Amino acid sequence: MKKTTNAKELNEKYKDCPTQMMEIEIEGRKYIVVSHFTGKKDLDDVVYKNAYDRAMNEALRAS
Repeated sequence: MKKTTNAKELNEKYKDCPTQMMEIEIEGRKYIVVSHFTGKKDLDDVVYKNAYDRAMNEALRAS
């Protein structure tokens, strides 16, 4: 069974990883999103998926 981890535990676990902070406004409310780069994803797969999704969206919009 998978153990549930709360935000405090995740922050402690990944505190030494690079982060990026971005402020986003949705329906008049501001949110701060902090991304932690843990190195667990394959960059080639992520770039390929993003490029594929973007190309498909553009092709379907053009139809």
